[in-house]
Amino acid sequence: MILRVMLLAGLTISAAAGLAAQHPPSLAELQARARADSNDPAAHFAVAQAWFQAKQNDSARRSLEKAILIDREFAPAYLLLGRSEGALLPASLIAIQQVTGGIVFVRLKRPSTQDSAALLLRRGFLLDPLQEAYPLASLYIPVAWRGTLEHALREYRLNRLETAAAIFDTVIMQSDRQHKPPPTVALWYHTLSEVGVHRLDSAIKDVERLLDRAMRDSTSFPYDASRSVRYTLAFLNQRAGHYQEAERLYRQVLEEDISVDLAHMQLANIYEAQQRWPEAVQERRSALMVATGDPTLLYDLGVTLLEAGQTAEAADTLRRVVTLNPRESRASYMLGIAASRQGAYHEARDAYDRFLQLAPSRYADMIADAKARRDHLPP
Repeated sequence: MILRVMLLAGLTISAAAGLAAQHPPSLAELQARARADSNDPAAHFAVAQAWFQAKQNDSARRSLEKAILIDREFAPAYLLLGRSEGALLPASLIAIQQVTGGIVFVRLKRPSTQDSAALLLRRGFLLDPLQEAYPLASLYIPVAWRGTLEHALREYRLNRLETAAAIFDTVIMQSDRQHKPPPTVALWYHTLSEVGVHRLDSAIKDVERLLDRAMRDSTSFPYDASRSVRYTLAFLNQRAGHYQEAERLYRQVLEEDISVDLAHMQLANIYEAQQRWPEAVQERRSALMVATGDPTLLYDLGVTLLEAGQTAEAADTLRRVVTLNPRESRASYMLGIAASRQGAYHEARDAYDRFLQLAPSRYADMIADAKARRDHLPP
């Protein structure tokens, strides 16, 4: 699990930092960073955002495709690319309370392979359901709460999350006192605000209410929204460390639709956190059975096998990843560890050298660790 924590830490992106930036870098500066860190998905994502702002949509999409090519679990790139391919609200999305609420959840039913926007949005949602599937500007605000909710959403947009959460909470409590269902937009953005200030249990209560509403109210929820809300609730419980409840909810999602490959990935992450290695390995294999040949899911399996002590199979799996996706620098780092444990010191040294040539500067801790490990290899 220590290895997994280090790898995830290297991929952390701070949205708050971007919002708080007083002088955002120019497109030319971002392009220079992407050239210098050509295997960093976050660098290509930043370039894509700048291209979109410059109305150069084709260039933006190419940058997003590069980000996904490097890391197929880079959720923001999927959602932004999916949104760019759907000028209007795609039919494959679920708009919760379509008439009176306007919150968008991605439909978990597998869309047609011809519907590229739906496939991208679905993938991004499964990787991180707490991202916004559609821009704030697309939201419908109930007339009775328009001024208050617009104020709250403005605070949210400015990353003043404590203030935003308090305003959304006021709307929810007043609605409850009036024995009226709170606006879905208030419940959802209260969820996101509470997550942003690390009050996960409060966010979980909001999504529990959304799930109850989705299961009871077929008028306001015109499609089968409960599956995507349940997945979101599972994800939140996982983040909060409520692993038993998260596992139960993910299992329910899979009972309804076995094609949700990333539910297997999330279950594997839960089992890793609990050091339930045989179950974690099985869930990694199950994810690959749904998404055959996905190099990132294969990489995840290699890391889990290594953590589980199955070093020989881990090394073989990671070698396949290096071949399938040579830009995935983390695979070389992990292969270096696996090879060194097998006593294959020459292969380990080559793998560490390859990682050090490819790794983005953002992986500073991993770079330092790889150098230390390489320098301590026997001759």
